[in-house]
Amino acid sequence: MDEKVETPKKKWYLKKRMFVVYAIFVLLLIGSLSGSKSSSSTASGETQQAVPETAITVTASKLTADYKDNEVAADGKYKDKLLEISGTVDTIGKDILDTPYIAFQTDNQYEIVNRVQCMFGKDDIATLSQVTKGQKITLRGTGAGKLGNIEVKGCKIVK
Repeated sequence: MDEKVETPKKKWYLKKRMFVVYAIFVLLLIGSLSGSKSSSSTASGETQQAVPETAITVTASKLTADYKDNEVAADGKYKDKLLEISGTVDTIGKDILDTPYIAFQTDNQYEIVNRVQCMFGKDDIATLSQVTKGQKITLRGTGAGKLGNIEVKGCKIVK
């Protein structure tokens, strides 16, 4: 007698849940790998001295609201521009590539995306160890657009 033993099938919602987890992981990885611009040099090989750029002053809440309202318009206003962002620290951590960051609190405390995430260099770890959750802070960096979170690269603490 041929008896067929049926293997239990995975429930459809478990497959979708794993797909979503993998998709978020890939998006975060791509966002972390995006590089910063390097300085240009003249034909004689000397580097040009950059004129200090005036920073756009914005709160983390305003930046988040602008990206929620219209991501395309917000990119035009903030992407590749020097930003000075103030707000309350929500998270101090490292991403999957061990890059330190500070994320600001949002209006919705349960939101895991759409947060302003300021990326620092590995040489800033000692400075970031002095920052505490709930601290009011102002950071300066270059807007990198939105990929899950609103990213700001090359950040430094202003005050």
